[in-house]
Amino acid sequence: MLLSIFIRTVIIYVILTITMRIMGKRQLGELDVSELVIAILLSDIASLPITNAEKPLMHALIPMLTLAALEILSSTLILKSPLAKKVLSSKPSVIIARGVIDRKAMKKVRISLEELISQIRQNGIYDLDEVDYAILEENGKMSIIPKSRYRQPDRTDLHLPDDDSGVMHLLISDGIINNHTLRILGKDEPWVIRKLNKSNCALKEVFCMTCNDKGEIYIIKKDGRIIRPHK
Repeated sequence: MLLSIFIRTVIIYVILTITMRIMGKRQLGELDVSELVIAILLSDIASLPITNAEKPLMHALIPMLTLAALEILSSTLILKSPLAKKVLSSKPSVIIARGVIDRKAMKKVRISLEELISQIRQNGIYDLDEVDYAILEENGKMSIIPKSRYRQPDRTDLHLPDDDSGVMHLLISDGIINNHTLRILGKDEPWVIRKLNKSNCALKEVFCMTCNDKGEIYIIKKDGRIIRPHK
């Protein structure tokens, strides 16, 4: 009996993981209404054959795969058909526009003034008068845009040169070269070794090595020392 429950749990875990992967990365981040419904149904269905040994596994597998297919189909329809997008997809609600609170919009989405102020505070703004736009997004998160005079100045505002180094890419993690990252950068292992040799550093000594889009290298050795070699 215990062995049967163990085997069922493993099978359901594998199928559920595959199903979520098929449905896409959005399922693992912020969920909209339809995605939340799917996630709840999947968890409920997946638990049935685990807790009830008399339930055949197919009673869970078929509904899980069906839900995954329906989610993929609806996502495809939303992308391809404007009518389907209008019916199946929710729209952002503008709660504050040009500093003016829309009370009708607040009633429509059932958000109180206290909740609105709380959302504004969570975005680092502590005065309603500083808000230019407040938009309730499809996933339920609030986007807050401050008025221009309250926004942080950027480098161009301060007349400083734009020195954007881009994204940091992990090349080595605890002595192991990340070939996936190298393929993204269009580099190979010999290139990494040459960079290490240039810094008088062996691969086995490296705890972390990164490279940004400008080609700037950053190395942390296993003994804690930091190396910043030239390009």
